[in-house]
Amino acid sequence: MKHRFFGAAAAMAAAALLTGCAIGAGGGASAGPNAEGEDRPGAPLVEGFESTVLKACAAEASETVAKIQERGTLHWGIGVSPPFGFKGGDGNWQGVEADNARELAALLGVEVQIQDYDYGIMTASLQSGKADIVGAQLFITAERAAAIDFSDYYYLSGQLFYVLEDSPYQTIADLDQAGVRFVYGTGNAQKAIAEKYIPQATISDAPLRGQLLLYEFLATGQADASMVEAAPMPVLLSKYTDPQLAAIGLEGRVTTPTASESEIIDPFEVAFGLPKGDDGWKSCIDAWVAEARESNRMQERIQYWLDQNIAG
Repeated sequence: MKHRFFGAAAAMAAAALLTGCAIGAGGGASAGPNAEGEDRPGAPLVEGFESTVLKACAAEASETVAKIQERGTLHWGIGVSPPFGFKGGDGNWQGVEADNARELAALLGVEVQIQDYDYGIMTASLQSGKADIVGAQLFITAERAAAIDFSDYYYLSGQLFYVLEDSPYQTIADLDQAGVRFVYGTGNAQKAIAEKYIPQATISDAPLRGQLLLYEFLATGQADASMVEAAPMPVLLSKYTDPQLAAIGLEGRVTTPTASESEIIDPFEVAFGLPKGDDGWKSCIDAWVAEARESNRMQERIQYWLDQNIAG
Protein backbone atom coordinates (compact mmCIF):
# COMPACT_ATOMS: atom_id res chain seq x y z
CA MET A 1 0.00 0.00 0.00
CA LYS A 2 2.75 2.37 1.00
CA HIS A 3 2.98 4.80 -1.93
CA ARG A 4 0.44 3.35 -4.27
CA PHE A 5 -1.64 6.50 -4.49
CA PHE A 6 1.13 8.88 -5.51
CA GLY A 7 1.30 7.44 -9.01
CA ALA A 8 -2.35 8.19 -9.89
CA ALA A 9 -3.20 11.11 -12.12
CA ALA A 10 -5.27 13.59 -10.15
CA ALA A 11 -7.15 16.66 -11.27
CA MET A 12 -8.98 18.46 -8.49
CA ALA A 13 -10.52 21.83 -7.77
CA ALA A 14 -8.86 24.08 -5.21
CA ALA A 15 -11.80 25.62 -3.34
CA ALA A 16 -12.55 28.72 -1.28
CA LEU A 17 -13.38 28.41 2.42
CA LEU A 18 -16.68 26.63 2.65
CA THR A 19 -19.55 26.14 5.05
CA GLY A 20 -20.89 22.89 6.50
CA CYS A 21 -23.77 20.87 5.12
CA ALA A 22 -25.88 18.01 6.43
CA ILE A 23 -25.78 14.68 4.65
CA GLY A 24 -28.17 11.81 5.28
CA ALA A 25 -26.84 8.39 6.22
CA GLY A 26 -29.65 6.06 5.23
CA GLY A 27 -30.42 3.94 2.16
CA GLY A 28 -28.24 1.97 -0.20
CA ALA A 29 -27.09 -1.64 -0.24
CA SER A 30 -24.35 -3.62 1.42
CA ALA A 31 -22.32 -4.17 -1.76
CA GLY A 32 -20.94 -0.64 -1.72
CA PRO A 33 -23.44 1.97 -2.95
CA ASN A 34 -23.58 5.08 -0.78
CA ALA A 35 -26.57 6.91 0.63
CA GLU A 36 -27.50 8.14 -2.85
CA GLY A 37 -27.35 4.62 -4.31
CA GLU A 38 -23.99 5.15 -5.98
CA ASP A 39 -22.11 2.01 -6.97
CA ARG A 40 -18.38 2.60 -7.52
CA PRO A 41 -15.02 1.53 -6.07
CA GLY A 42 -14.74 2.60 -2.45
CA ALA A 43 -18.32 3.85 -2.18
CA PRO A 44 -19.39 4.32 1.46
CA LEU A 45 -20.78 1.17 3.05
CA VAL A 46 -24.22 1.82 4.50
CA GLU A 47 -25.05 -1.59 6.00
CA GLY A 48 -23.58 -5.05 6.40
CA PHE A 49 -20.78 -3.94 8.75
CA GLU A 50 -18.78 -6.72 10.42
CA SER A 51 -19.93 -7.79 13.86
CA THR A 52 -16.58 -6.87 15.42
CA VAL A 53 -16.94 -3.30 14.20
CA LEU A 54 -20.57 -3.07 15.35
CA LYS A 55 -19.57 -4.35 18.79
CA ALA A 56 -16.68 -1.87 19.08
CA CYS A 57 -19.02 0.98 18.13
CA ALA A 58 -21.92 0.08 20.41
CA ALA A 59 -23.27 2.88 22.61
CA GLU A 60 -22.27 1.10 25.81
CA ALA A 61 -18.65 0.96 24.63
CA SER A 62 -18.15 4.71 24.41
CA GLU A 63 -19.52 7.89 25.95
CA THR A 64 -18.96 9.65 22.65
CA VAL A 65 -20.93 7.06 20.68
CA ALA A 66 -23.79 7.29 23.21
CA LYS A 67 -23.80 11.09 22.90
CA ILE A 68 -23.77 10.98 19.10
CA GLN A 69 -26.62 8.48 18.95
CA GLU A 70 -28.68 10.42 21.46
CA ARG A 71 -28.13 13.58 19.41
CA GLY A 72 -28.85 11.75 16.17
CA THR A 73 -26.03 13.51 14.32
CA LEU A 74 -22.32 12.88 13.88
CA HIS A 75 -20.33 16.15 13.86
CA TRP A 76 -17.51 15.67 11.35
CA GLY A 77 -14.74 18.25 10.97
CA ILE A 78 -13.26 18.51 7.48
CA GLY A 79 -10.61 20.61 5.76
CA VAL A 80 -10.52 21.83 2.17
CA SER A 81 -7.91 19.51 0.67
CA PRO A 82 -8.89 18.01 -2.70
CA PRO A 83 -9.40 15.14 -3.37
CA PHE A 84 -9.91 14.43 0.34
CA GLY A 85 -12.37 17.23 1.03
CA PHE A 86 -13.97 19.73 -1.35
CA LYS A 87 -17.38 20.90 -2.52
CA GLY A 88 -18.72 19.92 -5.89
CA GLY A 89 -20.70 22.06 -8.28
CA ASP A 90 -23.93 21.08 -6.51
CA GLY A 91 -22.65 22.53 -3.23
CA ASN A 92 -22.32 19.16 -1.52
CA TRP A 93 -19.16 17.89 0.13
CA GLN A 94 -17.29 15.34 -1.96
CA GLY A 95 -14.06 13.38 -1.74
CA VAL A 96 -12.48 10.76 0.46
CA GLU A 97 -13.46 12.37 3.76
CA ALA A 98 -17.06 12.99 2.72
CA ASP A 99 -17.29 9.28 1.91
CA ASN A 100 -15.69 8.44 5.25
CA ALA A 101 -18.16 10.70 7.06
CA ARG A 102 -21.16 9.08 5.39
CA GLU A 103 -19.88 5.61 6.14
CA LEU A 104 -19.20 6.26 9.82
CA ALA A 105 -22.61 7.89 10.23
CA ALA A 106 -24.23 4.83 8.66
CA LEU A 107 -22.29 2.59 11.04
CA LEU A 108 -23.57 4.59 14.01
CA GLY A 109 -27.10 4.87 12.60
CA VAL A 110 -27.21 8.68 12.56
CA GLU A 111 -27.10 11.64 10.18
CA VAL A 112 -23.83 13.50 9.59
CA GLN A 113 -23.14 17.22 9.76
CA ILE A 114 -19.93 18.15 7.94
CA GLN A 115 -18.30 21.43 8.94
CA ASP A 116 -15.08 22.76 7.47
CA TYR A 117 -12.34 24.22 9.66
CA ASP A 118 -9.08 25.93 8.84
CA TYR A 119 -6.17 23.65 9.66
CA GLY A 120 -5.01 26.10 12.30
CA ILE A 121 -8.09 25.36 14.42
CA MET A 122 -8.66 21.65 13.73
CA THR A 123 -7.37 20.70 17.18
CA ALA A 124 -9.52 23.36 18.86
CA SER A 125 -12.65 22.02 17.14
CA LEU A 126 -12.12 18.70 18.92
CA GLN A 127 -11.13 20.24 22.24
CA SER A 128 -14.23 22.45 22.26
CA GLY A 129 -16.57 19.60 21.39
CA LYS A 130 -17.66 21.18 18.12
CA ALA A 131 -16.38 18.14 16.23
CA ASP A 132 -16.68 14.50 17.30
CA ILE A 133 -14.01 13.51 14.79
CA VAL A 134 -11.79 15.27 12.29
CA GLY A 135 -11.30 13.63 8.92
CA ALA A 136 -9.20 16.11 6.99
CA GLN A 137 -6.12 14.29 5.73
CA LEU A 138 -4.69 15.07 9.17
CA PHE A 139 -1.03 14.19 9.65
CA ILE A 140 0.02 12.62 12.93
CA THR A 141 2.49 14.95 14.65
CA ALA A 142 3.84 15.05 18.20
CA GLU A 143 2.41 18.53 18.70
CA ARG A 144 -1.09 17.46 17.70
CA ALA A 145 -0.86 14.20 19.64
CA ALA A 146 -0.22 16.19 22.82
CA ALA A 147 -3.63 17.87 22.43
CA ILE A 148 -5.83 15.26 20.74
CA ASP A 149 -5.98 11.52 20.19
CA PHE A 150 -5.44 9.88 16.81
CA SER A 151 -6.94 6.77 15.29
CA ASP A 152 -4.77 4.18 13.62
CA TYR A 153 -3.57 5.53 10.27
CA TYR A 154 -5.60 4.98 7.13
CA TYR A 155 -3.30 6.58 4.56
CA LEU A 156 0.41 7.25 4.04
CA SER A 157 1.16 10.68 2.64
CA GLY A 158 4.16 12.76 1.54
CA GLN A 159 5.08 16.25 0.36
CA LEU A 160 6.74 18.25 -2.43
CA PHE A 161 8.15 21.76 -2.45
CA TYR A 162 6.64 24.14 -5.00
CA VAL A 163 8.39 27.08 -6.68
CA LEU A 164 7.88 29.17 -9.79
CA GLU A 165 9.14 27.42 -12.91
CA ASP A 166 11.34 30.36 -13.92
CA SER A 167 12.93 30.62 -10.46
CA PRO A 168 16.57 29.53 -10.01
CA TYR A 169 15.64 26.77 -7.51
CA GLN A 170 16.21 23.29 -8.87
CA THR A 171 16.88 21.20 -5.75
CA ILE A 172 16.17 21.14 -2.04
CA ALA A 173 19.78 22.21 -1.50
CA ASP A 174 19.03 25.35 -3.52
CA LEU A 175 16.17 26.14 -1.15
CA ASP A 176 18.30 25.57 1.95
CA GLN A 177 19.99 28.95 1.85
CA ALA A 178 19.79 32.16 3.81
CA GLY A 179 17.51 34.58 2.05
CA VAL A 180 15.17 31.94 0.67
CA ARG A 181 11.63 32.59 1.90
CA PHE A 182 9.42 29.55 2.55
CA VAL A 183 5.74 29.89 3.48
CA TYR A 184 3.35 27.17 4.66
CA GLY A 185 -0.30 27.04 5.68
CA THR A 186 -0.91 27.92 9.34
CA GLY A 187 -1.35 24.82 11.48
CA ASN A 188 0.06 22.39 8.91
CA ALA A 189 2.78 19.85 9.64
CA GLN A 190 4.86 21.33 6.82
CA LYS A 191 6.66 23.59 9.29
CA ALA A 192 8.53 20.64 10.80
CA ILE A 193 9.41 19.29 7.36
CA ALA A 194 10.77 22.65 6.26
CA GLU A 195 12.81 22.97 9.46
CA LYS A 196 14.29 19.56 8.71
CA TYR A 197 15.13 20.06 5.03
CA ILE A 198 15.71 23.80 4.63
CA PRO A 199 16.71 25.07 8.10
CA GLN A 200 18.72 27.98 6.68
CA ALA A 201 15.72 29.43 4.87
CA THR A 202 13.32 31.92 6.44
CA ILE A 203 10.24 29.90 7.39
CA SER A 204 6.88 31.62 7.96
CA ASP A 205 3.19 30.79 7.82
CA ALA A 206 -0.02 32.29 6.49
CA PRO A 207 -3.69 31.20 6.65
CA LEU A 208 -4.67 28.91 3.80
CA ARG A 209 -8.25 30.25 3.79
CA GLY A 210 -9.46 27.14 2.02
CA GLN A 211 -6.71 27.13 -0.59
CA LEU A 212 -4.69 24.04 -1.33
CA LEU A 213 -1.44 25.98 -1.86
CA LEU A 214 -0.30 29.51 -1.00
CA TYR A 215 0.33 30.20 -4.66
CA GLU A 216 -0.33 33.94 -4.47
CA PHE A 217 2.71 34.33 -2.21
CA LEU A 218 4.88 32.82 -4.94
CA ALA A 219 3.18 34.65 -7.79
CA THR A 220 3.53 38.07 -6.15
CA GLY A 221 7.12 37.58 -4.99
CA GLN A 222 6.27 37.44 -1.28
CA ALA A 223 7.81 33.95 -0.98
CA ASP A 224 10.17 31.73 -2.95
CA ALA A 225 8.77 28.32 -2.04
CA SER A 226 5.83 26.58 -0.45
CA MET A 227 4.80 22.97 0.11
CA VAL A 228 1.79 20.72 -0.28
CA GLU A 229 1.12 17.01 -0.62
CA ALA A 230 2.42 15.18 -3.67
CA ALA A 231 -0.86 13.70 -4.90
CA PRO A 232 -2.40 16.91 -6.33
CA MET A 233 0.74 17.90 -8.23
CA PRO A 234 -0.89 17.43 -11.69
CA VAL A 235 -3.77 19.79 -10.93
CA LEU A 236 -1.49 22.37 -9.32
CA LEU A 237 0.82 22.46 -12.32
CA SER A 238 -2.10 22.71 -14.74
CA LYS A 239 -4.01 25.28 -12.67
CA TYR A 240 -1.21 27.66 -11.73
CA THR A 241 0.33 28.72 -15.02
CA ASP A 242 0.54 32.52 -14.80
CA PRO A 243 3.29 32.33 -13.68
CA GLN A 244 3.90 28.60 -14.10
CA LEU A 245 4.43 26.47 -11.00
CA ALA A 246 7.06 23.71 -10.64
CA ALA A 247 7.58 20.94 -8.06
CA ILE A 248 10.77 19.93 -6.27
CA GLY A 249 11.25 16.54 -4.62
CA LEU A 250 14.11 14.59 -3.11
CA GLU A 251 15.76 14.19 -6.51
CA GLY A 252 15.29 17.78 -7.69
CA ARG A 253 12.63 19.16 -10.00
CA VAL A 254 9.87 16.68 -10.80
CA THR A 255 9.70 16.42 -14.58
CA THR A 256 7.25 13.51 -14.88
CA PRO A 257 3.43 13.87 -14.78
CA THR A 258 3.37 12.56 -11.21
CA ALA A 259 6.07 12.23 -8.54
CA SER A 260 7.70 8.83 -8.18
CA GLU A 261 8.06 7.04 -4.87
CA SER A 262 11.72 8.05 -4.62
CA GLU A 263 10.87 11.74 -5.04
CA ILE A 264 8.25 12.04 -2.29
CA ILE A 265 9.45 13.90 0.81
CA ASP A 266 8.95 12.22 4.18
CA PRO A 267 5.93 9.93 3.73
CA PHE A 268 4.00 9.82 6.98
CA GLU A 269 0.77 8.64 8.49
CA VAL A 270 -2.63 10.27 8.06
CA ALA A 271 -5.29 9.46 10.65
CA PHE A 272 -8.54 10.68 12.12
CA GLY A 273 -8.36 13.22 14.93
CA LEU A 274 -10.36 12.45 18.08
CA PRO A 275 -11.04 14.22 21.38
CA LYS A 276 -8.66 13.11 24.11
CA GLY A 277 -9.74 10.70 26.78
CA ASP A 278 -12.42 8.42 25.30
CA ASP A 279 -10.65 5.12 24.70
CA GLY A 280 -13.92 3.53 23.64
CA TRP A 281 -14.40 6.05 20.83
CA LYS A 282 -10.85 5.45 19.64
CA SER A 283 -11.43 1.68 19.73
CA CYS A 284 -14.56 2.13 17.61
CA ILE A 285 -12.74 4.21 15.00
CA ASP A 286 -9.72 1.89 15.00
CA ALA A 287 -11.97 -1.14 14.41
CA TRP A 288 -13.72 0.66 11.55
CA VAL A 289 -10.39 1.76 10.01
CA ALA A 290 -8.93 -1.75 10.27
CA GLU A 291 -11.92 -3.30 8.48
CA ALA A 292 -11.94 -0.61 5.79
CA ARG A 293 -8.25 -1.18 5.11
CA GLU A 294 -8.34 -4.99 5.29
CA SER A 295 -11.28 -5.13 2.88
CA ASN A 296 -9.38 -2.75 0.54
CA ARG A 297 -12.35 -0.36 0.61
CA MET A 298 -10.31 2.55 1.95
CA GLN A 299 -7.60 2.09 -0.68
CA GLU A 300 -10.22 1.91 -3.43
CA ARG A 301 -11.91 5.04 -2.08
CA ILE A 302 -8.71 7.06 -2.11
CA GLN A 303 -7.75 5.76 -5.54
CA TYR A 304 -11.19 6.57 -6.94
CA TRP A 305 -11.01 10.21 -5.89
CA LEU A 306 -7.41 10.58 -7.03
CA ASP A 307 -8.49 9.34 -10.46
CA GLN A 308 -11.32 11.80 -10.89
CA ASN A 309 -11.16 14.74 -13.24
CA ILE A 310 -13.18 17.22 -11.21
CA ALA A 311 -13.96 20.53 -12.87
CA GLY A 312 -14.02 23.43 -10.42
